[in-house]
Amino acid sequence: MEKAVISQQIEDPARIRSRILASLVGCHAINDFYALVTALLLPAIRMSFGLSYSAVALVPFLSLLASAVLQPTIGYLADRRALRRVAMACGFGALALSMFGFSRGQSYLAVLVAAVCLGIGMSTYHPQSATLLRYFFAKERRGFAQGIHGTGNALGFLLAPVVIYFLLRLGDWHQVAGWLILPPLLGALIALVVLREPASRGAPGLLAGITAPLALLTVINGLALATSSAFTNWLPSYYVSHGFPLANSALLTGATSLAAFLAQPLGGVVSDRIGRRQLLLVALTGVGVSIGLFLAAPSIVWAIGLSLVVGFWSSLTPPVMMVYASELAPGERTGTAVGVVWGIATTISALALPLTGKLIDLAGGQVGTAYALLAGFALLAAVLSLRLPRG
Repeated sequence: MEKAVISQQIEDPARIRSRILASLVGCHAINDFYALVTALLLPAIRMSFGLSYSAVALVPFLSLLASAVLQPTIGYLADRRALRRVAMACGFGALALSMFGFSRGQSYLAVLVAAVCLGIGMSTYHPQSATLLRYFFAKERRGFAQGIHGTGNALGFLLAPVVIYFLLRLGDWHQVAGWLILPPLLGALIALVVLREPASRGAPGLLAGITAPLALLTVINGLALATSSAFTNWLPSYYVSHGFPLANSALLTGATSLAAFLAQPLGGVVSDRIGRRQLLLVALTGVGVSIGLFLAAPSIVWAIGLSLVVGFWSSLTPPVMMVYASELAPGERTGTAVGVVWGIATTISALALPLTGKLIDLAGGQVGTAYALLAGFALLAAVLSLRLPRG
């Protein structure tokens, strides 16, 4: 009888995994929702303060830079102290604070400060989620788990333009930011109440976890993120330059995330079958080619359709990058490894924003030259992926 009672009190591991995965999908959606907010509001911010494209590019640049600098450090400390849930919750709190800053910002400098706060909030989620997924799922199921987890990214990227489309019809960009203060607080609650802290601590030494294959993966991910983030950041401006209202441009940009609902799980599952390196090679080549076709589109209708193709190929890679980084991490340093791969890679992608913004200024507001550079980034990343170890 006593054994029966004890067995009933022990929760089914499969139920634990399912609950954690479902909670992480929700948190992922909330986190990545805010990764797209500044891109969607960028045209309004630029017009509000009379900024050039290269000047307004500082807004997403500072967010990405702050995230890049903090991701490895926060990932390492969360591993060492077993504070992954707390780190994640604090990040959501910073996202709420950043939205408060945007809602009150009446100067360009105030907007830049809020952008830095946004980057601080964005720095905490991915290293911790990767650690939880690596801990609770076996190796042969990690690609699948990361792929399902990636649908949260697709959901966040889809909801952001839809929500902002409707909010912009009710008020200006300051009011939109004010309405977006509450969702991150829900994310913090989920992290603290529902998620479980892995019973593992990372080995000491931040730099000891950085191996040559991990460094190469970081460069490849940087080029991939530079391509996808810059493509998405300038897409609303591209549509505005073709005569679309800002709200409609936000909605069209969000359509690129539809493909991610298929691509993220597909990328994870296929990488379990054919290997991480092979999947990255195919996907990155697809990104470069599809951006080239986007530039050659004979009409805006074709361009909209091809933007979905770019979104599909781009969305194949994030779950694979996360799993690959966690598997290349020595000494239970998953948070550290993912922090490095995503943090330094985010720095590379951050530099692409002012660079492409300057190119757009030089081209008189046309994005063609900048997008051609992004296609080159993706193809270079595909070539470099051939040097990765089989995974």
